Amino acid sequence: MSDTTTPQPTPPRREPAIRMPTVVWGVIAVMAATHALRVYVLGEAADDWLLYHFAFIPARYTFPISEQDFGWLTGPVASSLLHADWLHFAVNSFWLAAFASPLAERWGTVRFIGFWIASAAVSAFVYGASIGFADAYLIGASGVASAVTGAACRFALPIRRGRHSGFARMAPRLGVIEALRQKSVAVFIAAWALSNGLVVFGIGLPEGDAYNIAWQAHVGGLLFGFLGFGLFDFGRPRSAQV
Repeated sequence: MSDTTTPQPTPPRREPAIRMPTVVWGVIAVMAATHALRVYVLGEAADDWLLYHFAFIPARYTFPISEQDFGWLTGPVASSLLHADWLHFAVNSFWLAAFASPLAERWGTVRFIGFWIASAAVSAFVYGASIGFADAYLIGASGVASAVTGAACRFALPIRRGRHSGFARMAPRLGVIEALRQKSVAVFIAAWALSNGLVVFGIGLPEGDAYNIAWQAHVGGLLFGFLGFGLFDFGRPRSAQV
């Protein structure tokens, strides 16, 4: 007796909401290990030494190079790997997982690391310039997180159909004006600005915790990612629209 059962089609595999490339896992792991080292291993003197040489200190750049140590070079980028506490680390890691992942898949490891270095430095110096290169220090990946958000507005956010990450990886690059015309981009930037504004005024932060939010670095990072996206997205097609 023959089997006349009609074979059922295999349902399409559902991808996870966030699929992180190795390089994104890597930077988050480095940030976690660095903060664990500061919290659980280093003493106060050693942690002060680490902050002095690897945090971004704007006042450092008011002195001639001949009077500098290696912190002059490492601070603008290494500061993005340091965090004030585990909450600071968790917020930045979540944001990077969501918005850096499609960017890393689109560009690959080397180009993504180049973008990280550039956005960390730009956001740090925007912060430094905004406070007159005063004697302060900046740590955290918030500037980079804002930069990958701005970059996502140029290719990923306007896509409305399909959850497959390939849609974002292969999407054409949108022009600056064209991206701003996208309702999803405009709404997202407004939501980003509102959320940053609330954080700047301490709304939503744990009561009693003292946070000095470097909102200038966030703005600098977002603008760099949005306006400078094309500098890193070479070899990708542009949208046919203006």
